[in-house]
Amino acid sequence: MLRAVAILWTCAVAAAQTAAPAPAFEVASVKLNVYRGPGARIVRGIAPPSQFQISGTRVSTGGDLLRLVAGAYRVERFQVILGPDFADKWAGSEIYDVEARAPGDAIPLVADVRQMMQTLLADRFHLKISHETRVMPVYNLEVAPGGPKLQPTVFSDNAPMTRNESSTETQTRTRFLNFSISEFLRRVSGQFDRPLLDKTGLTGGFDFSLDYRWQAPGMTAAAAAALGVPDPEPGIPIVASIREQLGLRVVPAKEPVETLVIVHAERPAEN
Repeated sequence: MLRAVAILWTCAVAAAQTAAPAPAFEVASVKLNVYRGPGARIVRGIAPPSQFQISGTRVSTGGDLLRLVAGAYRVERFQVILGPDFADKWAGSEIYDVEARAPGDAIPLVADVRQMMQTLLADRFHLKISHETRVMPVYNLEVAPGGPKLQPTVFSDNAPMTRNESSTETQTRTRFLNFSISEFLRRVSGQFDRPLLDKTGLTGGFDFSLDYRWQAPGMTAAAAAALGVPDPEPGIPIVASIREQLGLRVVPAKEPVETLVIVHAERPAEN
């Protein structure tokens, strides 16, 4: 019996010693973005979830901690929340720029970059997270009475793309090509003050245009003036455009949502 235990212990130690280390960048720079131009805080506050720019082995990304976590774990921004014992507001307001280089000479896959980013967040921000399911206020995107006004894409062999159709500072006119509903929601989520979930049941890619007045959620008159746009309208202007032009409706609801809870984090040390 003692011999068997000794063998098992030896195997466990050997396995621990030979376990592959977590994927990590070869080098990485994390710097606080100090841009303070007109409307900087407002514009950055409604930016989409952090995305990765990959050029060769060089990787760039940026955003507040919540958006960096969303990008690293491939979730939406609304799915990352602060835990009850971590109420530091800097996590959602301070913007960080990340410049890194992946190991080796091959261009890294996005999935690999996400894992490297998870390691960076743990090492530099001392990030600790937990997984929870929470019921929260959301908007459900549903098919409106009369059916959807979306055309199946004729660009199925191409990646999703958008085309600007004479947008102005306050009016957005965009042509969407080969966009799935989930990709569309990711594109317009910054216009809403709560998560927007796909309940349409529609699959595949679609070609469509959307013309709507740009407005940040909860925008005040002072914020609008800082950005040089007219006073905000009550409600969410894009909702009416989605219903009239796409045949879809936005319905307030409460739904269980899988979340990442930030249990602990620290400001990164200087490089």
